[in-house]
Amino acid sequence: VAQALQNVQQLFPGMPGSPAAASNERHSVARPGHLDSITKIRRNRVDSSARPPDFYKPKKGKGSLAMGPISGKKEKVKQIDYDDLKNHGIKCPELRERLQSKAIDYETVDKVLTQFPKHDKLSTSEFENLAEMVEKAHQLHRDNDLQGAENLYTEVLKSDPLDWDCLCNLAKICFGMGQYLKAKDLFERAIVVRPEREKTMYYLAQVLYNLNEHDRSKLLFEQVVQGYKGEITGESCDQGTYHNAVAMLGLIHQQVLGQLDVAEGMYAVILKEDPQHILALDHRCALRQLQGRKTEAAKDHLKVLELDPSHAKKLCPYLDSLFPPDSEMIHPMKPLEEQLELCKDQFAEGAKKRGSFKASLSNLARRLKSVLKGGKS
Repeated sequence: VAQALQNVQQLFPGMPGSPAAASNERHSVARPGHLDSITKIRRNRVDSSARPPDFYKPKKGKGSLAMGPISGKKEKVKQIDYDDLKNHGIKCPELRERLQSKAIDYETVDKVLTQFPKHDKLSTSEFENLAEMVEKAHQLHRDNDLQGAENLYTEVLKSDPLDWDCLCNLAKICFGMGQYLKAKDLFERAIVVRPEREKTMYYLAQVLYNLNEHDRSKLLFEQVVQGYKGEITGESCDQGTYHNAVAMLGLIHQQVLGQLDVAEGMYAVILKEDPQHILALDHRCALRQLQGRKTEAAKDHLKVLELDPSHAKKLCPYLDSLFPPDSEMIHPMKPLEEQLELCKDQFAEGAKKRGSFKASLSNLARRLKSVLKGGKS
């Protein structure tokens, strides 16, 4: 009977006298009024006020829920402290989905867990000061002062490494600057902090595609597409992100997998709903070039340039399709360090010759001076 009562208390942590309820009471008494003041801050941030009531909370000290391996290899079962995650407002059911679907890995979750103590030490006034800094960073970002915004976002993350806004916006800046590895780390941490935000997964998938991690990128794009319900509800995927994800899936099918028919079907779905979707039109131009329909591809690309005059400054799959890797116009490029190593002897020989020539000129100048001083013609 005692064991049964104990199990019931674990399943219904809100019951009077349960260990979970006592834990919550101790948590609220420790810093009275602290969480209430934090929630009054305009921006949503990580705190202990949001706790999913429908998620099973194991008894503290008895171990936490175990997740299976995220890869096909046999791995040691990982243990995650869901108590700590839930107390910081992280939605554990969604986090479990992201782990099971391989959107994130356990190392990223562990990294976020180690950053909780620094976040917990912040006072209400410090949270408010950081919120003001983030607002200034947002304004700089809107004004296209990327360096100023990057500096402020970085400064906030030094004090509060769980600030979701800073993680995402700094990652976007890094992505635009080509710092893909840094953007990948920031987006992955942002997904742990707010696993319900499907749009963050879309951004991470874009980064992974540029890092040539096509398998994982495809997996994330597919999850974004599956999250679209036809309307915006809560944190679900919006139509624009849904169309972009389908267009990127089409690009992966045609560029990586060589499945041109599958890609064409995906673009048809998008353009039926939005005939002026730039990403789908651009990817379809590349597809038609690969199919040998060069005139149609060029005509479609002119339409893309009309819809988006700044498109010429962006990466363009259609232009890439004009110069495939096996083209005779493309030759293999060697890294600069390797080229310098191959030419090292030639540089040394050239420097020796230049030194000899310079010495000869100096000798000739001295002889001319001596002749002129002696009055000889």
